[in-house]
Amino acid sequence: MSEPDRLFYSLETDNALPTIIFFCCIHGNEKAGYIALQSVNDFIEKHKKSANANFYTIFGNKEAYIQNQRFINKDLNRIWTKSHLVESSRKAAYVSEYNDLVEIYNILHLVLKDKKGPIYCIDLHTTSGPTRPFVVMNDSIKNRDFVKHLGYPVIFNIESFIEGALLNMLSDLGHVSFGFEAGEHTSKDSVKEFKLFCYRVISNLELIDRQSFIDDGIDNYLKSKQAKYYEIVFRQNLEPQDSFEMIGNFLNFHKLKKGERIARLNDRIISAPSDYRIFMPLYQKKGEDGFFYIKRISNVKLKVAKLIRKLGFEHLLTILPGINMVNHYTLAIPDPLIKYIPKRLLFALGYRKSVEMEENKTYFTKQERKITALPKLNAFVSPYKYNK
Repeated sequence: MSEPDRLFYSLETDNALPTIIFFCCIHGNEKAGYIALQSVNDFIEKHKKSANANFYTIFGNKEAYIQNQRFINKDLNRIWTKSHLVESSRKAAYVSEYNDLVEIYNILHLVLKDKKGPIYCIDLHTTSGPTRPFVVMNDSIKNRDFVKHLGYPVIFNIESFIEGALLNMLSDLGHVSFGFEAGEHTSKDSVKEFKLFCYRVISNLELIDRQSFIDDGIDNYLKSKQAKYYEIVFRQNLEPQDSFEMIGNFLNFHKLKKGERIARLNDRIISAPSDYRIFMPLYQKKGEDGFFYIKRISNVKLKVAKLIRKLGFEHLLTILPGINMVNHYTLAIPDPLIKYIPKRLLFALGYRKSVEMEENKTYFTKQERKITALPKLNAFVSPYKYNK
């Protein structure tokens, strides 16, 4: 199997126009995205005279792709943090994925440094079990506004449970960033779903003239319904030494019954604590996520949350002694006060990530960023006030 090019397509039109970046094979055994993007690239190239954007497609884990593995040494979708970026530049210890990280980062630095228009970053994935397609994203107004017309179920709050995802870093920089899961790894339908999804995104953003889709007979497939939203409420973490196995063949979004047996972790049976839905059950040997619980969020709640974010309601919290805004996306709360502030209120305001940065104080951050620059690798500084 030949090694793919890291940047396997680019079309640069005007730095003032929107830029869209597709990623594939961040996990090496998820090959359907690579196959689909080659067709999408051909479509873009064919109609490039009507293009109103800059296009890039970036390949993820090369060695894992060749070996048909999720990853070799470290999950490439868990190492986009300050500590890993520093370690990758030192090359102190051999980690296969650090080669991928450095090359992808350097490409992103070159792509993003002179762009003036909006940036859209989309990561294509498949799952180890059958599933209907869905979108997964960090919770920001930009992301919500963009995905609501794509017609797929939307899962958010991922940033509360997973550190080091590529899209977390790009969301932290203020860009529209989300992942799309098309279906099972080896399913031919996954390739079809990827292509349809990419065409929908390009069409919705009007990045290529509508007539091009009509000429290629794609136009009839671009209509979609309003999205349904789900929130992650629990993640089953796995350590490398754990023995883990799902009990039964669960599909994504399957509604669980309280007490229903879900998985076996080491010598313990895991049962559903409530009537949640199951999400991303692990049916492969490698992975740090056993499964997630999700629940449906109504559009009314989302609209209310959007309104209070736009009105800046978090500033009302700073009336309380000891609470202060560190910057426009970080809220510092003394630990003794946290128990009096409903977690759901912080979530509604967009504060879904928290870290203890100093004694007796916790810092809560949200995704409403205004930072857009990505420095050279050796000058990277986390958008947060801590280095993790």
